[in-house]
Amino acid sequence: MRRILAFLLLLAAAAGTPASAAEPVRLVLFPLEFVSTSLEPVREDERTRLRLAEAELRRRLEAKGYVLVDPAPVAAQMAAYASLRECNGCELELARALGAEQAALAWVGKTSNLILDITFRIGEVETGKLVRAGSVAIRGNTDESWLRGIRYLVDNVVFAERRS
Repeated sequence: MRRILAFLLLLAAAAGTPASAAEPVRLVLFPLEFVSTSLEPVREDERTRLRLAEAELRRRLEAKGYVLVDPAPVAAQMAAYASLRECNGCELELARALGAEQAALAWVGKTSNLILDITFRIGEVETGKLVRAGSVAIRGNTDESWLRGIRYLVDNVVFAERRS
């Protein structure tokens, strides 16, 4: 009888283990890019804002359970490309060299000081398959608008819960 009770307790404990108890995904988030189609040159406050947005995106990804891999060891290889988002998958090779399972790219597009967008995508390193992606339009070229855009993009677009 004790064996049966012990078995049932063990079975109940195993059933209560969430499926998300699997190993967290190792993800490399490459530096955010700034793509301006406006006639205005890139300003220093926009460069600073890009780093601020990247830091917020990193925090949000960690909160989602990702283990972030530092891209610094492949900085020299990254510098060989004008843009990782337009290098035909080079980010996957860089991520593979870092031991990451997924690679993430994000960029801010500026049409004018009023019209901007933020795009984000995550690809599976082994297959190149797009895992998650999304884009949001933001209005205003301020710290607040960029951060609000990152938060909305992550929480309500890229990681939005699907409703049936």
